[in-house]
Amino acid sequence: MPDLTTKTGDVKAIIRRLQDSFNETLEVLYDLPQDYLQQPCGHGCARGGTARDLLIHNIIHEKQHTGQVWSVRDQLQLLPGWGNQDLPALLADYYTSRAQLIAALFGLAGDQLDTKPKDGGWTIRETVEHVLHCDRDSIDALHAEFRQTAGAVASAPRRSC
Repeated sequence: MPDLTTKTGDVKAIIRRLQDSFNETLEVLYDLPQDYLQQPCGHGCARGGTARDLLIHNIIHEKQHTGQVWSVRDQLQLLPGWGNQDLPALLADYYTSRAQLIAALFGLAGDQLDTKPKDGGWTIRETVEHVLHCDRDSIDALHAEFRQTAGAVASAPRRSC
């Protein structure tokens, strides 16, 4: 069986770079005052416009290059699901779901995380903690099962023909 760690190491590294870079972006932008978006921006990508124009450009730029990556994958016949490769499609959907959860948190004040909804259900913080706990618990269990199975297969006596 080929070593998937070396095959996926570069991909995981570039995903990590994208995540880290976006976390840096969030650190800068999250607490930016709303009215600052109307201020002139000197960066060339704002095209003589405002800070809002720069952010809109960056969003569209990201979408354009995302399309470019999908186009290359299409040309290489590497679209999700081709060749029964379900894991990449599942990971993409999983990541998108997490990104949507993160996006639902933008704009909230800290105290709003702990405000009980009118129906008496979980707070936003409790919901996120539940997601984090269930994710870690289930994925850690899956990983342990995989390691146990892989170890059992590796230690099984080999038969020769």
